[in-house]
Amino acid sequence: MSKLLLIDVLNNPTLLLNADHKCSYQIMTEARHLSLLGQLKACCDRANIEHDLLLHTQQQLQSGFHSYQKQQQQLLLEHQYLTEHLQGIISSWRYLRGSALQLLDNEMFAGRIKHNIDIYVPQQHVANVEKVLLNNGWRYKNIADYEETFYRRWAQQTTPLIHKQRRTELAIHFQLLPKTLINKLDPAPLLHHHLSPPLCEPATLLSPDAMVLHQAIMLFHQMDYHYGLRDIYSLYLQFVFFSKDPTFWHNLIQLHQQVGNDNSLYLAVNLCHRLFDLSVPDNVWAYFKQHKLNRLSYWFYQQHFIDAFLYQFPLHRNIGYRDAVKSLRFRGRLKQMPIYCIVPHIIKRLIVNSIPHDDEEVIN
Repeated sequence: MSKLLLIDVLNNPTLLLNADHKCSYQIMTEARHLSLLGQLKACCDRANIEHDLLLHTQQQLQSGFHSYQKQQQQLLLEHQYLTEHLQGIISSWRYLRGSALQLLDNEMFAGRIKHNIDIYVPQQHVANVEKVLLNNGWRYKNIADYEETFYRRWAQQTTPLIHKQRRTELAIHFQLLPKTLINKLDPAPLLHHHLSPPLCEPATLLSPDAMVLHQAIMLFHQMDYHYGLRDIYSLYLQFVFFSKDPTFWHNLIQLHQQVGNDNSLYLAVNLCHRLFDLSVPDNVWAYFKQHKLNRLSYWFYQQHFIDAFLYQFPLHRNIGYRDAVKSLRFRGRLKQMPIYCIVPHIIKRLIVNSIPHDDEEVIN
């Protein structure tokens, strides 16, 4: 019998009912390692099996979900502080990525753990927003001066901020896409429409199509895939939930055309189909085929993404996983900065990381 993986349980949580203590413990450990324990609990809840599981498994799932609930409460508290501090500075801002999913407060996304608060602020307001936050208990994360240049020049965001007492981390994005993509893609259409859940007023969220497209682009243009399974699973849940609106796929394709020709959406849809059996309309597949977004080179990287997502847990790592991580890390560097900057970046990263530092200063 093949080894039971976390993705198997995410697709069919009833497999846990027949898992022995050792197997169940390993699945819980893998889920915690990948920040998926809370979402696994929500998955079991949707299948109505949680109370039929081993007691230890129930306790582990509840522990993971409790971490999510604490995060969501802290996010709401930080939102209140931001609303108070930014009054008169900026009329609104947008929450992105994991923060946005938590603020949707929908059972489909329950349990989704985030690692910082991501917000978008128009570039002309960033300096004033930073100033008021620095005057109200926030400080810059301790990182090398070189890395600060990378954040602002290439990632199009400020150096991450950390609150001195609450230890919350905040990332302020002044562009929705990395600088290397600005000349290829137009991020402006991502902001044309928005959602306004009561929980996040006066801030807003990206519209469903923009939220999905933005997360797909960011997922497939990064270097580190430690939480890759969590992120692709979150995209799958968004496809499932948002496609209940009959206009979703039409709006998504239309937005993709407006933003520009990029294969991230194809990768997201195809991987969600392969990994989670996502149902995709025929006209969407036809669109990808028409625009040649499923070329052979994408199939090569697609297998690397699958290996990186499924085998990240240390007990599952094999030579395929290690090759995939190396390949995707180099691909990510090419996506995030021009090729003439890559070698100097690697050399400076090695030098900086060889100097004693605290955990905040590691450069990826």
